[in-house]
Amino acid sequence: MKLSVFALILFSSLLITGCSSPRSSIQANGVIVWSNGVEEKVRVSPSNEHFVFLHNGFTSSQVVVYSRIIGASTPECEYYVNEPKPEVRLTICREGEVELLESGVVMNVGQLTVYAVHR
Repeated sequence: MKLSVFALILFSSLLITGCSSPRSSIQANGVIVWSNGVEEKVRVSPSNEHFVFLHNGFTSSQVVVYSRIIGASTPECEYYVNEPKPEVRLTICREGEVELLESGVVMNVGQLTVYAVHR
């Protein structure tokens, strides 16, 4: 009897800890709605220097950082490069239009909305 109770408690604790997903301290302050209907939450830095995406999987989270390319901006658009994969880039224009490019080829387009900051 003790063994079955122990097994039940062990199984329950493994199930609870195994199914809990890791929490990130990154708080989204915006969202990109892609043309294919996918919505991605994003953290836009106050200086617009970085975009941070958090992809939550079943067992882990992946953070992807895009950094602004200094000197490449125009009055209409800002250009960002993916830190681990420099061939992947984002273009963000004045009205929130977003292009995701890989090796210069447009992979997706969308609309960025940054939430207002309430203090």
